[in-house]
Amino acid sequence: MIKKTLKLKIILNFTLISTLFSYSTITMAHSIPLNKLTGQFDEKKDSDFIALDLTVLPVNKKGMYLQKEPADQLIKAYNDFKKIHPDIPFIVVSATRNYNYQNGIWQRKWDALLQKVNNPQNIATEILKFSSMPGTSRHHWGTDVDITSVTSNFFKQDKKGIILYKWLQENMPKYGFCQAFNEGRKGGYLPEEWHWSYKPIASKYIAQYKVILDSDPNKIIQTLTFTGHDKIKLLELVKEYVLSVNSECY
Repeated sequence: MIKKTLKLKIILNFTLISTLFSYSTITMAHSIPLNKLTGQFDEKKDSDFIALDLTVLPVNKKGMYLQKEPADQLIKAYNDFKKIHPDIPFIVVSATRNYNYQNGIWQRKWDALLQKVNNPQNIATEILKFSSMPGTSRHHWGTDVDITSVTSNFFKQDKKGIILYKWLQENMPKYGFCQAFNEGRKGGYLPEEWHWSYKPIASKYIAQYKVILDSDPNKIIQTLTFTGHDKIKLLELVKEYVLSVNSECY
């Protein structure tokens, strides 16, 4: 009788733990609105975001936004860098890009490649070497930023670029940033020395994105209506390009 009672308690405890785990997973999966994950909102009207034009950060174009916390930390990084390297450019060249903005990039590239490539999957693969599918970019989240240049040659061959990249690698983690697309990953985007992600917030976004892709992927897939979405291996590409990220960014 005692053994049966003990066994029953173990089963009940296991059931309780499983229930709590499931509840926490569901809660996390609903903590960030889906439209925020896929960039289908206007960051200019969101109180969590700040216009970089209102900060000391140099920008290469007006009208860029970031969430306030990563913007504050990026300002600290910028100020500390300029104290040491006042003559080396540290410029924000891309910040938040919502779904509509990313869709514009995708559409232009799709139309250009369509004249040369007949296979939609090949067109998508070619675009994904340098640009995200709308709804899948980390830039949707207001946590990610591109710094100074979007060409690897600058960071590998230019003297100033080499100094900047070395500093970014050694110091950006102190401010909460990680290099999202580094060397050594098995899939996804090519390495991007310029792309830095604010981990304390971005890690929550990618975790939730993964939960949805694992449990109810159609919830995301059905929101992606960009040109060619119905002619490519959409779910396969979404999983690869969203989740193939530097492990230090999770």
